[in-house]
Formats: sequence, C-alpha cells, structure tokens
Amino acid sequence: MSDKTINCPLCGKAIYRYAQVCPYCKGETKFRSIDEEGSEDSEYSEDSEYSEDSEYSEYSENSENSEYSENSENSEKHSHLSEYLHQLKEDTAKVKQEYNEKIGRKYSKSTIAIGSVIVVLSLIVLGFFIAVQLMNRQTFFYDNSIDRSVKLEIDSVANEVFQRQANIVAKFPDRKRHCLYYLKEGKLYVYDASDKSDRALDLMAMNPKAIVDESGSGVLNAYLSPNEKYIIIIASRMSGNKECGLYRLETESRELEFLDKGRVAPEKGGYEVSGTGHTAMYDASGEKISGMSSTEMEQLAPKPEPTQTIRREKTEKKPEERRPVQESVTEHITPSVDLAPKPVVPKVPEKITIQPVNTQNP
Repeated sequence: MSDKTINCPLCGKAIYRYAQVCPYCKGETKFRSIDEEGSEDSEYSEDSEYSEDSEYSEYSENSENSEYSENSENSEKHSHLSEYLHQLKEDTAKVKQEYNEKIGRKYSKSTIAIGSVIVVLSLIVLGFFIAVQLMNRQTFFYDNSIDRSVKLEIDSVANEVFQRQANIVAKFPDRKRHCLYYLKEGKLYVYDASDKSDRALDLMAMNPKAIVDESGSGVLNAYLSPNEKYIIIIASRMSGNKECGLYRLETESRELEFLDKGRVAPEKGGYEVSGTGHTAMYDASGEKISGMSSTEMEQLAPKPEPTQTIRREKTEKKPEERRPVQESVTEHITPSVDLAPKPVVPKVPEKITIQPVNTQNP
C-alpha cells in the first residue's frame, strides 16, 4: 500500500486516501479531504513565516511570503486534485473490470446451460424423427435382411408376371417373407421364393367372415400399406359390385382380417366404407379413424330374447281355443234326435168307484 492509498474502514479494500465515499462498498469513509488538509498546511505555513520574518521589514516580507504561500498552496491543491482524479479513474476502472468479470461469468454459465438444453432437445427430436421413419418404412431392418439371390429371383418373376398383364402389389426380398404379391383376373396371387410356389389366395378359406364373388369380379384392388406390414384388399361380395368387403392381410403371418363391408371408396390416404345405416373411415394401414363399422352395427342391433318368443307363440295359439266361436257354430246345427226331457203321465186305473159324500149332520 502506497502513501496515496489507505484501507477503507468499512470493507477493508485499498482506496484513495482522500476519497469521501468508498467506490467498492459505497460507504462513507470520513477521511480528510484535500481542502481540509490544504487549509491546515496553509495555516501552519503562515504561522511559521510570520515568526521567521518578524525580524525583517513588515511590508516587504509579508508581501513576499503571501505570494509564495499562495503559489505553493495552489500548486499543492493542483497536485492533490490531479492525484485524486487519477486515483478515482483507477478505482472506477477496477470496479468496472470486476463488474464485467462477474457479468461475464454469469453470462457464460447461462449461455452454456441454455446451449446444452438446446442440444439435448434437438437430439431427442432427431432421435424421435428417425425412430418414426424406421417404424413406418422399416427400411433399416428390411435392407439388412435382404438376400441378393432372393431379390434377383423375385425381380425376374415380377417381370414375367408383368408381361402377363398382372398388377404387382408388393415385393418382399427379405429372408422373413421372401415373396411376391400380384393381382390378376380378380384373384390375389403370392409367389413364395423359398419353395418356388405360385398360388392364388383363398380369402374365404382364410377367414370365415370373408365372402368373395369369385364367379364375378372377385378381388378388385389390393394396396400395400405405408409401413409395409399389411396389404389392404377390396373384394366384391355380390354380383354387380354393389357390396364389397374390406380386408387386411398381414404380410408376415399371412393372416386375413375382416375390416368392414359396404361400398368401398379409396380416398386420399385411406378408405371410406358406407353401408346400410353405417359409414366408417379407415387410414392407409387399415386402422379405423372414425364412424361405425358393420361389425359394430351388428353388435348394437337388438336381439330377440327367448322369453319374448314363447309369449308370442302363446298369443298366436289363443285364437284357436276360443269357445265363443264353437258355441256359435253349435247354435246353427239341429240335432237329429230330440234330447229334451218329456213329462211323466200317471197310469189310469181300470175301475173307478165313486163314494157318495154324506151331507147330513151326524
């Protein structure tokens, strides 16, 4: 610590010796100012000069001493003021530097925290997006499980089938399914590359609820779902294609699921099925979006209870057992034999004796 600085009585930091307010703690130091110290020095110098110059002439010596004291006082004030300003600048620079360092540390910490949070959230969103794409397309699993020889074989069969005016529905060159689905003449065919078999799928044998008008249009259309897990089938149920069935074929297990029946209209990104009293909407994967299916309508339809049928049978038999109808018929029929009871006539005796009546008094 130099002669120009002194410790603050409040915070203990080194500050300028004439500072009235500490630049660090903003507290009042109660130090002597430059003016107070200059006045004390001037009084001391005047007293000493007066005592020393008493031997000389009063007027000349006093004038010279006054000029000298004024010049020395001004020079000291200027020097003290310049020192004070210089020290004040240094203290202000120190305070600014400390403040900037504190703000910089806080800003850097907050920036690092915000940046790390943004990075973590972006990684989570990116991972979720990749997972959704893999679940929808399943390209990662299928590409890794593709057998090149199976792929070449399925491609060659697909070219042959296409030349025979068939519509290719789906190709699966992976090791799990290794098959080709195509539509031709109202039937859905599957070619299995494992045993080189080519056969038409019998939908009615695969699911008892499936009804296909094989003598008519049969299978009208078949579409592969976006996730490549299902084949959506639209098949005619009766002649004229007035009513169709909507089915979903699982490509791995080859299980057929009945979805709905009615008039099926492929819409953008889904299928609309409208029937008697119901309308339902399905997405491209066969999941119901809205409405009510025919199966749900059948479940909600009222079913006759056994007690009600018994009561109806009883009420139907009652008119046959009505007695008034039989009585009215017997009234018009005349019996052939008279069944009415006859009065009993007493027998007449053969001889009748009449006795005279005695009219006299005894």
